[in-house]
This record gives sequence, structure tokens and C-alpha cells, in this order.
Amino acid sequence: LQLRHKLIPYIYSEAYKYHKFGQPLIKPVYYTNKELYDDVIYRNEYYFGEELLVCPIVTQKDYVMNRVLHNFYIPEGIWYDFVTGKKFPGGHNYISFFRDEEYPVFARSGAIIPMGTNENLNDTTPPDNMEIQIFPGRSNTYTLFEDDGESDLYRKDFFLITEIEYNYMPSNYSVIIRAKEGKSGIIPEKRNYKIVFRNTKRTEDVEVYSNRDKVSFKTYVDGPDFIVEVEDVKTIGQLTVNCKGKDIEIDAVHLINRDIEGIINDLQISTEMKEKIDKVLFSDLTVQKKRIEIRKLGKQGLDKKFIKMFLKLLEYINEI
Repeated sequence: LQLRHKLIPYIYSEAYKYHKFGQPLIKPVYYTNKELYDDVIYRNEYYFGEELLVCPIVTQKDYVMNRVLHNFYIPEGIWYDFVTGKKFPGGHNYISFFRDEEYPVFARSGAIIPMGTNENLNDTTPPDNMEIQIFPGRSNTYTLFEDDGESDLYRKDFFLITEIEYNYMPSNYSVIIRAKEGKSGIIPEKRNYKIVFRNTKRTEDVEVYSNRDKVSFKTYVDGPDFIVEVEDVKTIGQLTVNCKGKDIEIDAVHLINRDIEGIINDLQISTEMKEKIDKVLFSDLTVQKKRIEIRKLGKQGLDKKFIKMFLKLLEYINEI
């Protein structure tokens, strides 16, 4: 619910594109991948606007591992898990694990996702504080549509269109935010921006301009993300953020081993037993021999429910 609320600027903008250009807000993946139409595992997947992919979970959680083991298909291109930033090369089927607080939503390479941070979940007015999440890999331009969030005055051209331009290169990148069309007074006169460069290394070489004037800013790192914050920026004008670095993108290729390590760490079993399980699962043995070794751990005190869970994991690993 919180994510949906923060995505209101994105949802409004994608709905505007549907109204203006006939681009659907929600489009099943099988529209472009017809082979998925009759596939019970993947046919529920859909594009949410132009930048996001949703792969709904329709299976029950495994309460022993406290996760859903989820099959999903990633279409062509490079996609990133919206929450963790894991990188998924497209054109493949994947299996991954999701806790209750996680959900399989993916952003395409170069995606620009404007997000609002109004405190009231029911507040749909243009926010004073805007967070813009930007994923690496390619240059892109996003059209942000905003109106008063309440009335139908947008039909009388009471709206503002802002262009967000992301220029990506492996050693430097920039973001330009500029009001392009519409009326002033629709959104706050000034706005605080939090620009989140996903899976991007920190750099000290940053310059920020409001129109032609240099302005103060704050930078910091949050996990794998590099963040630039700018306050009190005029919304009718241009904000430019220039960053330089070297090999800026953090390698985040999806590895199922990381998920399995997380599951082992969360289990309520002894550290000694975890080490034994780890040694079996990440050995060079065949899957069949791993299954035998896991069963043997039952004689050393591993509960049957955990044995059953790990045998199930090995079954899925074998499918990969």
C-alpha cells in the first residue's frame, strides 16, 4: 500500500500517456510474448506503465523457510528488482524467493520512476517532496504529468508536464528536470528532490545547477544506491545534476545462491548444522548426491520439516 501511494506521480503520468497516446497503463506480457498466453505459471505477468514489470505471486508461502518460492519470466532487455536492485538479464525464466514484505516488481534498464512522499496516504495532490528513482544501463527521458490531483480541470489544460532526462555513460551521468508544457501554479512553487541512482557507486564529483546557478546539495550512499538531495528548487525552470565517476554501476547479477544463504541464516537451527547444510548445498556434488547427504543429516538431528524443505529447494535448483 505504501509503495502504491508513493507511485502516484508515476501512475498519474502513465495514465496521461494512455489518455494522450493510447498507451495502456496495464498490459499483459503475453501481448508481446504470445507463447505465455496458456502458461499457468507466467500468464499473469504484466507491464505496469512503460517502466515496470509485475510478476504476481499466486502460490502459497512455504512457512518453514518463511518465503514464497516463485517462478517468473523476465522479457527481453535488462531488468532490476525494484526493492533489492538485483539485475536480471531478460529472455529467461527465473526462480527466486520472496518474504512477506517483498514483491516481484521489476524496473527496466534506464527506468525513471517519479515518486511522491506525502505523509497522508489519501493525499493525491502534487508533493512538496519528490523522490526520483533512476536505474542504470541506458539513457532515457520520462514525461511527468501533474494536475491538482482532485478535479477535472486538467481537461481545460490546468496541468504541468515536466521532462526528466537521464543521460547515462559508464563513467558519467546526468539528470535534467525541466518544466516543459502547461500552467504554473499547478504544483508547488518550490520542491525538494531526492534523486536515487540505483546500483550506482558513490562519486565526489557532483555539480548541481538550478537554471544557470550552482546550488547546494547533499550526497550519501544507502546500500547499493547513490543519492543526491536538493532542497527548495524552483519547479518552473531547470534542475541539472551532473555526476562523474568510473565504472559507476555496481554489479548486481542475480545469483540464487544468495537467496539460499539467506534462507539458511534465518532458520532456527544450530550454527553447526547450518555449516553442514551449507557445505552440502554449495559443494560440487550432483543434485542427486546432495539429496542423499541432506537426508543423512536427519540422523545428526536435522528436523524432518527442514529436510523436506531443502529437498524441495534442490528440486528447484535442478530445474534451473
